[in-house]
Amino acid sequence: MTKTAMSTVDKALGLLRHFSVQSPELGLSELSRLAGYDKTTTLRCLTALERNGFVEQDAQSRKYRLGLAPINLAQIREQSFPVQSVIKRYLDELADALGETAHATLITGDALITAAISEPDRALRVYVDPSAELPAHATASGIAITAFSSKDKQDAVVNRQDHAAFTKHTPQNAGALKKLLAECRATGVSHAHGTFEDDVIGTAAPIFGPAGTPIGAIAVAAVSMRMTPDLQNRIDQALRIAAQAITRDLGGTLPGPDQPLKETLG
Repeated sequence: MTKTAMSTVDKALGLLRHFSVQSPELGLSELSRLAGYDKTTTLRCLTALERNGFVEQDAQSRKYRLGLAPINLAQIREQSFPVQSVIKRYLDELADALGETAHATLITGDALITAAISEPDRALRVYVDPSAELPAHATASGIAITAFSSKDKQDAVVNRQDHAAFTKHTPQNAGALKKLLAECRATGVSHAHGTFEDDVIGTAAPIFGPAGTPIGAIAVAAVSMRMTPDLQNRIDQALRIAAQAITRDLGGTLPGPDQPLKETLG
């Protein structure tokens, strides 16, 4: 495949990332603006995506939405490599035991996407957007994954010059990020106190693949007004146990000394 063809594929697939729960339908002009492409390029990409079932166009509004092809591919992926079904039961246990929202993040390309969510049975809880990409520098999941990634990947996160400030607590300088990464490597969990969303405390632990490198993370997003030292300790311990169990269930390899697992998360 030529370099030009690869560029076209990248542009076409990149358009899919602009669809979300909040914006399930987008018009040509809006997609062109969001992607930074001219309308001719955007339309050419959309035509290719529509032809292959990745998007479809509403006959009346002329807006585009995701097609059925991604659903079919996701089902094939889950049948051959059942990550979501393995992870979900642990998230359910975490949400039930801790009373806070549990979610899992997986690495896809250079992006961190939410793969599964379990919510507690209570009115006041953290909402996790299933369509949002998580920034590596501002979330507990991103820090947990980065902390155990290769040095090159760590440096790419630490030394990036354009870190978005989601709240006044978002770490944006190399020193702050290096400290968070070191703390995570030392304890096995990362903490994010209002760094991505105000009034939310995130805690995460990495999950590993067969090569011993991170493939994602599991996390608990807690309402800050409910957080106590005791609850934080329970969350930390539960995530360590669940992350190790998921890693083993997926045939992954834990880096460093292996700690024994407990039978329950309670």
